[in-house]
Amino acid sequence: MIKTFSSKIAYLDKLKMHYITVHDDVLEAFIEDGEFRYNQRFYITLNDVITWQAGTVSLGNNAAYITLSKARMKALDVHFGDEVEVRLKKDSSEFGFDVPEEFTEVLRQDPEGNERFRAMPKGKQRGIIYLVLQVKSSDKRIEKSLFFIENLKRAPKGKETMRHLLGKE
Repeated sequence: MIKTFSSKIAYLDKLKMHYITVHDDVLEAFIEDGEFRYNQRFYITLNDVITWQAGTVSLGNNAAYITLSKARMKALDVHFGDEVEVRLKKDSSEFGFDVPEEFTEVLRQDPEGNERFRAMPKGKQRGIIYLVLQVKSSDKRIEKSLFFIENLKRAPKGKETMRHLLGKE
């Protein structure tokens, strides 16, 4: 299912970021069993120009928001207050990102690391995958994957923090 609607670009002073609003009636159409209405993952397309994967966050007043980076605003040539056409498609991928094959292979070869990784909350899983995706070369993605999984295995079970994963504790 795909939903299309218009939204004005707004600014959240508290977090110092731009966002688009997704109202309750749009979110309602995508709810699956046991899901929280205001915390869903989507493929977002704006003005038929850019598409990315992201999630909604509760905004209050029967609405949620999706953050809009400065780079995306520049690519669209839009500013605060401009109206954009939004197209949402439910993201039913396991992690909300395309998982690098190097990371998948590290998990396949390390049963303990795989078990610990899958026991973490989805947000932390996405954080690790995102950081591995930022690395351009395949060899460096392998190194980064090993780095995170080894740090994860050293962290106290069930109490892993990003500081642990980044090797700072």
